[in-house]
Amino acid sequence: MDQWTGRRACALQAAAGMTNERFAGWLGIAVRTVAYWHSRPETVPGNANQELLNAAFDRLSDAVRSRFLQSVSDAEKDRGSVSSGTVVGDVVSDAADAIANDSLLSSIGVPHDSIEALQQDMALLSRSGGMAAFDMFSAARRLRDEARALAERTRRPGDLADLFVVIGQGTSLMASTAFDLGHWNESAALARAATQYADLAGHASLKAWTYGLQMTLANWRNEPDAALSYFSRAMRAAPEGEPKLRLRHIASRSHALLDDPESVAAVLQAAQRDREAAEGRPDELATSTGGEFAFGDARAAACAAAAWLDLRNGDQAARYARDALRVYEALPAARRPYSQINGTHIDVAAAHLHMRDKDGAAEALRTVLDLPSHKRNVSLTGRLARIERLLNEAPWSGDADAQQLAERISVWLSETSARPLA
Repeated sequence: MDQWTGRRACALQAAAGMTNERFAGWLGIAVRTVAYWHSRPETVPGNANQELLNAAFDRLSDAVRSRFLQSVSDAEKDRGSVSSGTVVGDVVSDAADAIANDSLLSSIGVPHDSIEALQQDMALLSRSGGMAAFDMFSAARRLRDEARALAERTRRPGDLADLFVVIGQGTSLMASTAFDLGHWNESAALARAATQYADLAGHASLKAWTYGLQMTLANWRNEPDAALSYFSRAMRAAPEGEPKLRLRHIASRSHALLDDPESVAAVLQAAQRDREAAEGRPDELATSTGGEFAFGDARAAACAAAAWLDLRNGDQAARYARDALRVYEALPAARRPYSQINGTHIDVAAAHLHMRDKDGAAEALRTVLDLPSHKRNVSLTGRLARIERLLNEAPWSGDADAQQLAERISVWLSETSARPLA
């Protein structure tokens, strides 16, 4: 297509026999965008949606493509043979459309309620802890693309800053879920882009959050020095309170990977001072958006547990992991983040193995090993692989019950690697 209009997009939808919801999902856009095309057939979608429609056109079967092209041809012939009275109507309609879509007006600003709706949608998405990773990635991408399309229409500094925050949040969620889906390089690239958008927005809390995400990714790649380099930059940007609390807990994992228990203890002690500061200084990102962008006591305890596990200190790890589970399990069922909860159960199992308690480890893994495939992700498989390694080391390598548990984990890991992660 040389150029897509709302009319042509709707013709494509009709040729494919899709509802608004299915068509929006197929393209990766919001349903309200499709509805807008129906109400304003002469509108010209932006560059991003032009590319999505071209890509969709390329994916059509021959039969659907033929129906679509015939529909477009017939419609344009009909429009070319209108009466003079209809021509007058078209002129009036086109003039009204042109003025309503005046590029000068659209370059000045966008309706405030459009930005507000995106902010609300992003907050709802970030709090949907039970959503599968790919669904979260797709929804975050749609919101990010909508915000970017609006950003291209405005030159108001205030509107741009708000939209850059939404874009940064959407990109951050994409980065986090790309990691869960096993795409580490893409996750790192998205995390860097999220930091740039947070910086453009002048949003210190979001910038600190995105640096923390880059620290986490570096830790998972076993690059603690790189993580601590991000930590230094992040601490210069982070507001007092919860943002610094989160960064210090992530840094505790970096120090643990460097086999430095003194630094782990020191950074966790400093984090306690941040916790006290946070009580009188609520963080706007954590309170207004929340969900993935909040840290809280459960994540802090789970992060500390992971650090002590890296140091093979089962007693400390178990204490922190149980603290995390108590906080998670006090949440309403709909708000419990299943991935974090199951990851913490795995950490409890590892702590029990370090304390020479295989029965406690087996009990902690009971619900994890029964997880359906769509709730398994890279974070859980990485943790379970560590349990499997522990069970194949002394003193468990000669224990029949321990080896039976190791075999169950091996089956779980092989089943999960054989199908796409959610």
